[in-house]
Amino acid sequence: MKQILSIGKAASVGLAALCLTSTAQAETLRIEGLYPARAPNIAPIKSIAIDRFGGSDGTALAFEIEDKLSDIEIDGAPYFKVIAGRSAMEPEGTLSGTATAGIEEFPTTAYRDRCVERDEKGKCEKRKSIEVSCLKRVIDFQAQIRLSRFSDGQTIYSDRKSNANEQTVCGRKESFSSSEDVIRGMIKSAAHAVRRDLAPIERRQNIRVLEGRKGMDKATAKFFKAAVKMTKTDEPEACRMWDEVAANGAAHVSIAFNRGLCAEQAGALEMALTFYAEAGQLSGKKGEIRQAVRRVEDRQQALDDMDVRYAGSEPAEAPAIAEAN
Repeated sequence: MKQILSIGKAASVGLAALCLTSTAQAETLRIEGLYPARAPNIAPIKSIAIDRFGGSDGTALAFEIEDKLSDIEIDGAPYFKVIAGRSAMEPEGTLSGTATAGIEEFPTTAYRDRCVERDEKGKCEKRKSIEVSCLKRVIDFQAQIRLSRFSDGQTIYSDRKSNANEQTVCGRKESFSSSEDVIRGMIKSAAHAVRRDLAPIERRQNIRVLEGRKGMDKATAKFFKAAVKMTKTDEPEACRMWDEVAANGAAHVSIAFNRGLCAEQAGALEMALTFYAEAGQLSGKKGEIRQAVRRVEDRQQALDDMDVRYAGSEPAEAPAIAEAN
């Protein structure tokens, strides 16, 4: 990610390059940012040991989680040091758990399209949906994962991951999908969920600008429409045009919201919140505004988490990530 965070939230122009690029997306602005881990209190943990996972599928889940956590990179640098097996290094956290997938099959009934009348040559002349005897298979997956702080053994993260798959087959032409494939998919899904719980994620989104011009005078509306069109080829110029129209005294929800997107794109998160608050006072586009505010607040939380993670670290250790404010 080219745009990321500054430890201590120092003002930075590191995101200027983002604003100097254009996209071919219609009526959108590209927003890039770091979003926080879902679980609280995990930010200080930099090294994790994969301990024993019990249950019939525990080993497979442990390997999958190990791979997911090892693959995490933030601004091109590994986020966790993952320790598997015996090591002389003491980890900051220890991950353990259990995972079991159970399979049950039982008779049931279902409706299927069947031929109920045939001609003398055996060709079906009439079909009807009728109730037939079938077999249902249910695969239930349950995993419990726990992260303990190595220094004092305190559990700082604990969660249950559940999944279920049901399939009904009726007759010789239908068959169950591979149970191994289904369970493998459940294990991958659980491991991905753990990864999102424990670590932040870099994300790119194309957020649609507001295009409504109702209430603008004719000249302002024409200029505003030109700015919206400009997002297809030159996003920085579109942002400059919205600043210009606002500087001329125009107050409108679409102008304020789009200026908020521009500030958000540049990493000026406090300024973005100011513009979104202005947009909220001007009109009823509450859904888009709530989503935008939540997005910015999440990015601010990610900044706070990174400050905690690298508090007291040498500059070379902390990622060179910065978001302007």
